Amino acid sequence: MNENQKKAVTLPLGPGLVIAGPGSGKTYVIVERINYLINELKCIPNNILVISFTKAASEEMKNRYILKYGNTNVHFGTFHSTFFSILRFCNPTKYTLENLLHEFKKKDYIQKIMLSLGEVDQENSTEKFIEELSLMKNQLIDAKYYNPTGLSKEVFLEAYTRFEKFKKENNLFDFDDMLYECYKELRDNEHIKDRFRDKYKYVLIDEFQDINRVQFETIKFLIEHNNNIFVVGDDDQTIYQFRGAKPEFLLQFEDHFPNTNKVILDINYRCEPNIIKYSNNLISVNKSRFNKKMKPHKTGHELPKIVKCTDAKQQSLLIAKKIEFFKSEGYDLIDMAVIYRSNVQASSIVETFLRKNIVFNLKDSFATLYSHWITNDILSYLKLADDLKNIEHIKRIIHKPSRYISNEIIQSINKNFFENILNNKTLSHSQKEAVKDLYVHLKILRTKPLHEAIKYILNIIGYKQHLTSYAKYKGIEEEALLDIVLEIEESIQGYETYLEWEENLKDIAKNVKSNKYNASNAVTLTTMHSAKGLEFEIVFIIDVIQDIIPHKKSLALTEIEQERRLMYVATTRAKKYLFLYIPKFKNNSEAVPSIFIEEMLSSTEELNIGDKIQHQRYGSGTIENIDNKTAVITFKNNIKKTIDYIFCLKKRIIQIIEEDK
Repeated sequence: MNENQKKAVTLPLGPGLVIAGPGSGKTYVIVERINYLINELKCIPNNILVISFTKAASEEMKNRYILKYGNTNVHFGTFHSTFFSILRFCNPTKYTLENLLHEFKKKDYIQKIMLSLGEVDQENSTEKFIEELSLMKNQLIDAKYYNPTGLSKEVFLEAYTRFEKFKKENNLFDFDDMLYECYKELRDNEHIKDRFRDKYKYVLIDEFQDINRVQFETIKFLIEHNNNIFVVGDDDQTIYQFRGAKPEFLLQFEDHFPNTNKVILDINYRCEPNIIKYSNNLISVNKSRFNKKMKPHKTGHELPKIVKCTDAKQQSLLIAKKIEFFKSEGYDLIDMAVIYRSNVQASSIVETFLRKNIVFNLKDSFATLYSHWITNDILSYLKLADDLKNIEHIKRIIHKPSRYISNEIIQSINKNFFENILNNKTLSHSQKEAVKDLYVHLKILRTKPLHEAIKYILNIIGYKQHLTSYAKYKGIEEEALLDIVLEIEESIQGYETYLEWEENLKDIAKNVKSNKYNASNAVTLTTMHSAKGLEFEIVFIIDVIQDIIPHKKSLALTEIEQERRLMYVATTRAKKYLFLYIPKFKNNSEAVPSIFIEEMLSSTEELNIGDKIQHQRYGSGTIENIDNKTAVITFKNNIKKTIDYIFCLKKRIIQIIEEDK
């Protein structure tokens, strides 16, 4: 136990705040704290509640404690399991596992609601609604005052009303209700609050930076009066605000709980010294954080590698080559991870790994391009150009963009669509002209190579404008739809026909299903959000460019800080080797390296006489003299060089060699 770990473990009763940076041994500290409460402070084990955010994390904490100390009377659980046990006490008839609406059934019912509301992409609308509903309840906001961003307020309110009615009529509740209903029970019933306050006299919470409002307010009810709350978290790893996490509860913990004892765990046992140095440089730019600087426990001189490449395809090929190299060096695939900002970036990696037979596990659900409705719209245009009589494809694209023909007329035509429309006496001249234009466009489309055909659909036929109008009408983000378009344009590179492209998309979709969590020895593919809590010997971070990380929608200072925390989490997953990839082109446009690269490289270090350094060209040397920005260095064979050390540090021409401990 290092000095600060010991301080954290032995804090007195009352509010305790432990700021635990990456790899600082927070689980170890919590396990030792439980033992200290029982054996030194004589707390009754049955009065101790230890909360983690996931079932896996809670099980790990429990197992590590029992393995070391054997006591099984301590309560370990998640927020959901803890609050569910309170609800079962309050209403054992209603709150049973039989009445719990499981996620797949919930999704199925909401998808039916979205279909009845006329949503074109029911799967996407369902996902958005579930996210927004959870966010609303987690923030304790009344539905009529909530402003969703993923779908229109009108659709959200109607779907919410129907869904809540369905649950009430069938005596059902879901996981969000576990939190919200428990909050209400403790808020409204003093005797319930007293009972569980007496039961859980000592509360310990892991990953406190991820707590949301409903969880925080409910926990406050439980610890009223005695304030025996011990929390562990890292403000620099607050990355789940999109789910309702409120980092201010950690940052302002001492305001909520006066007389808090605070300890910072600042020794990183996981990463190489230079990975820590780069990560410190990056995160120190953030303003909304506790002032701290992580220190390495390990020794070593391995530098993070910045790799420049042409595009996504070369990027994935270079990573595949590196993986084969590390395998030859004795590393297992399970030691490696590819990390990206969002799932859509993984397409090229997945395609290359499948082709190269590199086994991988997808950490997140991965929606392939083949399953997206925009891809299927574009394929319908291409197929219709080859077969002008295909009614199925005509019906799919006739209103994308709108040709102002009623659905009644369209559905009544089963063959010879264009001939029937042009001979229809009830249609106006402008309606017929719109259909005639489509016919001409399709004739032209069939003459074009694939990449030109897709640009023609998007820009000349007007499909891209249709997406813009659709996004505005539905109250959803246009950028999300246009990102899919960009991904399609990039994915078609190298294919001569749409049939080849479609076949490849089908193969990827099929193979992806069998590459989720299955293999025991596989490269992990994960988003930055899902990488949190994981560690690997070797990490490849792709697309470290502006508009990807930080994301193009992150314009405000708070949003940039959130993106910087994401990058910080990603870099600190690497134990030994870290590779940062910067493609020159992304989605057929020239890319700019992420501002985070410059921030990582900006050195705040100063050289001192006697320091050992490593020079890219001259090797190891010793600082003999320093004058302003210049330094005199003695290398092997008594070779002396005078350099601009500020410039050389920034450009990584030299690095300071840490003395072995």
